[in-house]
Amino acid sequence: MRPISVLRIALPLLLTAAGSLSADPPLRVREVIKPTPGPWGTLEYYRIPLDVPERYLPFLTTPSQRTEWVFPPLGSETNLRALLSEAGIDPVEVDRLLKGSTILSGSEILRVFPTDEAILEMPHETRGRLYRLLSGYEENPYHVRPIYIDSDNLSSWFAGSSFPRTAIEDISKLAYATPRERGFFFSDTPFILRRASSTTEEREILRRLLRRQSLIVRLRVTRENLTREIGEYWTGYKNKAVMPLLESVVAAKDGAAVDIAHLLPATPRQLLNRFPDPGDGISGRLPDWFWTCYNFFRFVPRNVYADSPERTALLFREFEPTLPPLQFGDMLLLNSGTDTIHGCVHIADDIVYTKNGADLFSPWALMRLEDVVAYHDLHGDVSISVYRRKEPVAPPIR
Repeated sequence: MRPISVLRIALPLLLTAAGSLSADPPLRVREVIKPTPGPWGTLEYYRIPLDVPERYLPFLTTPSQRTEWVFPPLGSETNLRALLSEAGIDPVEVDRLLKGSTILSGSEILRVFPTDEAILEMPHETRGRLYRLLSGYEENPYHVRPIYIDSDNLSSWFAGSSFPRTAIEDISKLAYATPRERGFFFSDTPFILRRASSTTEEREILRRLLRRQSLIVRLRVTRENLTREIGEYWTGYKNKAVMPLLESVVAAKDGAAVDIAHLLPATPRQLLNRFPDPGDGISGRLPDWFWTCYNFFRFVPRNVYADSPERTALLFREFEPTLPPLQFGDMLLLNSGTDTIHGCVHIADDIVYTKNGADLFSPWALMRLEDVVAYHDLHGDVSISVYRRKEPVAPPIR
């Protein structure tokens, strides 16, 4: 869909050093972040891992364990080499990538089956350029939607799991920096699974690769800082229960912290930090980002999706482009070129409510906007449009 607004927000990116992931540093003590107070009040938050439930394991489909790179029908190895060079890969590196590889050229696609040496010994810069090129062809699912690792410490990222140490070391070599150099992508899932020592280990690797991160966010309220403006910020669309709740918390314990899950509307409050239930897909599909954004203030969700024919009409009719400062519940659309590739909901500061996939293994979570952008920005060209609901959603009839 073409973005309706020309509004763009400059993203304040916190850049990490490009390079390789560390597998060896000790586990970090939970870090509580305390951002600058704003109209939402005084927040504090920390990260938690969200692991796919054990009962979902039967739904995990083990992919093919043979790595392949799929290109358009180039006709010959000479044309393939030219394409790789155009992508900025040095001819010497092209030689190393293709040495010993099996190349099958067809009328519709060209397949490359690289050697283990080519995969493991590829420099990080070369891997980033090659895999970004591969992400442009839907036949490369692990490059079109790579695993996003929002940490430079794999020991911390996989903490609490029985993830094999050898697999962590391999991932530290195979991950590559995101275009915005915030976090890392990982696309070599078939390669890692092939090196597993058993079916049980293979399933554990696959499950832990699907680990997602969320934030536990708390609002700290005191008699001094609890103002009417804070209550109005969290009110959203006539959510009259917010201010009495905050006043009750202060009365019970001055300076207490309230999990902001209690301040969310009913639908996101019920879904936060959980994976979709298999029954949610009884209609043949699971909620995606548009379903999540559109139903944020709705007591009874409506089944509309990113590819629903009425999506554009709903956006025109019920929302309008808006300018900062952002308000609680604003819809943020991530645009790449002429396509809207994702959307999330502004909560407070740079924290958003999001569902990063339309599958069973993508939970509803709170994340920093920078991480959501890094997760979806495969080519470094994402811009953001902001939309605000025109009228309050009608409350349920009691």
